[in-house]
Amino acid sequence: FYLFHGVQRSVVKLLSLSGLDSRLAASDNYYGSGVYLADDPEKAAVYTYNKDDPNAPRTLLLVRAVLGHAYITADMEKKVGRRAPCIAGHHDTVELEVTRENGKGEIKEKITPRKCDHPECHSMLASPPNARVSRSTERPQVDGIPCREFLVYSHIQCY
Repeated sequence: FYLFHGVQRSVVKLLSLSGLDSRLAASDNYYGSGVYLADDPEKAAVYTYNKDDPNAPRTLLLVRAVLGHAYITADMEKKVGRRAPCIAGHHDTVELEVTRENGKGEIKEKITPRKCDHPECHSMLASPPNARVSRSTERPQVDGIPCREFLVYSHIQCY
């Protein structure tokens, strides 16, 4: 598949040297840790916005992605944790524990691994019913119409 990945201009040089690396992705992303892609360039462009410099140039990368066995979900609310879900849809659960001591807050992540022996999926396609395939500009929906997103879990799946 050829898909789009939106990035802020400040990281383009780094990506040109190291490539897209799912191991460096934040764990608190909407569907978990990985490389997020879209089949709609307007959807991917949402992630290029620089709030410190709204007029800064924006960059979209055209990425070739190998999806392998994709887990397809219509659930736009579920976070899947750090690992890919299994082929039966089981996933790790992530709970955030917030503590406050002496006026300082701390957030700890508690990950409960899934308990099954099913093989893992290689990627995920979040495709809700009646998903909007083009002209998507907000997450997770535009004008009440949901958007599709792709997520690959390994950096070797996209180049």
